[in-house]
Formats: sequence, structure tokens, C-alpha cells
Amino acid sequence: MRNEPVVHCDETRHQRGNENRWMWQVCTPQLSCFMTHFSRGAWAAKKLLGDAPENIVVTDQYAGYHYIDADHRQLCWAHILRNMNALAESWGTNKTYGTHLVRLIRILFRLQHRYESNALSEKRYRERMEKLRIAWRQQLELASRRCVTPRYQNRCKLLLKHDDMYWVFLSHDGAPLTNNEAERSLRSYVLWRKGSYGVCSHRGELFRQRILTIVETCRKQKLNPLNWLRAILEATLNKTSYPLLDDFKATCQ
Repeated sequence: MRNEPVVHCDETRHQRGNENRWMWQVCTPQLSCFMTHFSRGAWAAKKLLGDAPENIVVTDQYAGYHYIDADHRQLCWAHILRNMNALAESWGTNKTYGTHLVRLIRILFRLQHRYESNALSEKRYRERMEKLRIAWRQQLELASRRCVTPRYQNRCKLLLKHDDMYWVFLSHDGAPLTNNEAERSLRSYVLWRKGSYGVCSHRGELFRQRILTIVETCRKQKLNPLNWLRAILEATLNKTSYPLLDDFKATCQ
């Protein structure tokens, strides 16, 4: 996973007995890898992603990922859109600036979709993105001073502080605008957690992270996870090496 050019990372709450822990995940459109950990901090993120990721890591704004170099971290625009929608639904100058910022984000998504569908040339795309980036920063600077609520002022200041990490996709082809891939992959675990109320032991945690890794990877590659599990059990009984993903895919073809 660390050799993939672009990965998505996210985390969600995990329960072990009476202890609150975390289920971490790093994924691509073809692969998923889950990890349970007692921490939600940078220590756990480093264990999953490495101390200095060389690929592009798509994340939300959570501070646990701040150790990643700004050139290698793409922040999720879908999260920003949710925050700005909340600002637009507020009152006074909050509503005014929130509405402007939401409009700019929607233009951003529209430009990206047109470029990806070849309806916009690269030159025109980059010209418009540069103008949009300038307008975005100008509106954020105004909002950080003129919003009537300190909470939203601080939120705009934080966006300004991390501005470079929102535009990494312009210098790295293939970097997506959102972290939706990770959120979709975590959805299966969230539903499982809701119905089973966590685990009670370390072995239970290991089982969850491993079975989720197998099932989600198979789902993305349209493979049968039961067949892969059967091959693993056969290798265990025969005392041979576990079948890796590429070997398993070869037997399915």
C-alpha cells in the first residue's frame, strides 16, 4: 500500500470491552488495509502510513495527519463543503460569506468534472483553477475577519493556514478532490460495529482488522472472499505459505 501513488486514509471509533479504541484504514480503489490501535494520534498514523509518506495521502483535516509533508497530503474538499454549508446556514455575515464560499467549491467540482471528461483543455482548466484559487483565498481572508461568530472565524483561519494542502491535486495527476473512497470502505465496519458492539480481546481486534482487509479488498476487485479464506485455511492445514492476493487472483482466472 505504501508503494501506491495515491492512498486514502481515515479512522473511526472502535470498542474493545470498556475501552475506546480506533479502527484505522488506508485504501485505494483496488485495495484496503485495516488496523486497530489504541491511539488516534500521529503515532498510529505513522504505523499505518510510514514516518514520511512519499505518495499522496488523501485525508480529512484531522490533526493526527499533520506530520505528513504538505506536498504529499491532499485535504478532502467534501469535508470543506460540509463546513461551509454550515457557515452558509448560519446568520448575518456568516451566511453571506458562507454562501460565496460554497459557490466557489461547487465551481471547483464542476471544473474538475469537466476536465476529467475532456470537456475542458488543460490550459483552460489551469487558468480557471488559478483564478478560483485566488478568489477562494480572498473570500476566506474576508470571512476570517468579518464573520460574526468566533467559531467560524477560527475555522476560516485554519483553512487559510492549510491552504497549500487543498490544491495538491493541481501538481499531482490522479490525486482526487475528496476522501470518499476511505469513507465508503469504512462503512462496512461502521455497520458491523453498530450491530455487534465491539470486541473483548486482542485476538478479536486482530480478527476484525484481518477479515475486513480481506473482504473489502475482494469487494473492490469483484472476488469471492470465501474462496480466499478457504485457500488460507487449506494452506494452514497443509503447512504451506498463505496465498497472496496476486496468487489468489491467478487461480480465479
